[in-house]
Amino acid sequence: MTSAIGYDVSDYQSSIPADAQFVFIKASEGARTGQQNYAAKLVDARSRGLVVGHYHFLHAENPVAGEVDHFCRVVGAVPAGELLVLDFEPYGQPVTDAAATAAKNAWLAAVKQRYPNNRVGLYTSVDWWHRTDDNCADFLWIADYVQAGSPRIQASWRFHQFADRPLDTDVYDGTIGDLRAWAGAAAPVPAPSAPASPTPWPGLQLVSRDQWGARPWTEPNGSIPYAGPRAGVKIHYLGDAYTFGSHDTCPAYIRKIQATHMDGNGWSDIGYSFVVCEHGVVFEGRGLNHRNSANGDVPLNGAHYAVCALLGSAGSTEPTQEQLQGLRDAIEYCQQQGPAGPEIKGHKDGYQTDCPGDVLYTWVQAGAPRPANSLETDMPLTDDDVNRVAQRVVYLLAQGLAGQAPAGADDNLKWLLDWYHQCSQSNTAAVIDYKLGAAGVAGLAQKVDAAPAAVAQALAGGITLTVGTTKGN
Repeated sequence: MTSAIGYDVSDYQSSIPADAQFVFIKASEGARTGQQNYAAKLVDARSRGLVVGHYHFLHAENPVAGEVDHFCRVVGAVPAGELLVLDFEPYGQPVTDAAATAAKNAWLAAVKQRYPNNRVGLYTSVDWWHRTDDNCADFLWIADYVQAGSPRIQASWRFHQFADRPLDTDVYDGTIGDLRAWAGAAAPVPAPSAPASPTPWPGLQLVSRDQWGARPWTEPNGSIPYAGPRAGVKIHYLGDAYTFGSHDTCPAYIRKIQATHMDGNGWSDIGYSFVVCEHGVVFEGRGLNHRNSANGDVPLNGAHYAVCALLGSAGSTEPTQEQLQGLRDAIEYCQQQGPAGPEIKGHKDGYQTDCPGDVLYTWVQAGAPRPANSLETDMPLTDDDVNRVAQRVVYLLAQGLAGQAPAGADDNLKWLLDWYHQCSQSNTAAVIDYKLGAAGVAGLAQKVDAAPAAVAQALAGGITLTVGTTKGN
């Protein structure tokens, strides 16, 4: 019998070896840390037809629920036949063996509950296998650097990591055919349940400085008030690597930002007016009444509030639907209570920076709309709903779709887009009114992720397009 051979890889390895028949790819660690090349390795492994496993490195001192949420958020939907593994090596972690074992068992049970149709297993060393109990969920992957297939344990095992140089190298206790048959033999997929009704967004969830544990500001600049009305709000992101985690870790991350700004930058306080986490909760920074330090210089800081999303330039780079809702809540809070004017801009508007990143800046340019799926399509649309959809459609017409008709567009809409593109190229000033037909509405609705009825109602009065300027008519 020829045992199947495979490898386990993380960001420390640039690729998966050519002779691999299976591979375990590190997906996450702790409650926040991700792997920059996880997605690329996963695409490679699946395209090559390898048996794939995803693993998470446990920090047993953390709340287990947060680690489970983080791992499941990273791996997402997992096809049948792929494996899920906990890397259990709590060396140097401030927990007892009993506490580490309890965390291990809780993680295995929670992940199995979320992925009942996939094999869930445990990776550990011989040392830790002898220090913990014998619960490994569906299978054991043991590390022992001896002859392949002969680990020094009495327990049954499925995978043996027998070498760690030059790469972590493993064998399966059987052929590749055996492995495929075993991996794909998990419980049958249950009949799908009816989709749950969307939960209405609760509105502004504001956490005060005292609630998240802010340090007091320092003088001479900490108490400087805004001298007058602000033009609006500028949106920021972190600009560093960041990975979404459970909400119980967010206050500590806000405190970390404040410490960096005060102790590293020498600022009098956290630089932002407000910070919005991936769960849509708004944390008060300098708040409504004190000038921020995040927009670039004193005049810029005085002109707009600064609202930052906990969003990275690497790792988690796309805002969640909840985060967009929270950003919108913060913007409206600044407008209604600040007062901030109507402008919604990115940090890069008026200052040389990449902030707030391409994805968030596109949302800002579209008017910072609430997520389209927050609309109740069986309820009458409010004026705000109509305006929001109209802004998004007009923006896409004028910027994102110039010269490129969306799927389902009628000939008139194709002509409109071609016309706009040609005028833009030649700097020709022109104005045109246009009403969308049913096919055009359907095509645009798909592009903006809104119900066709919402798009039709938003554009019932037509669109007025002027080269260089767009507005709902």
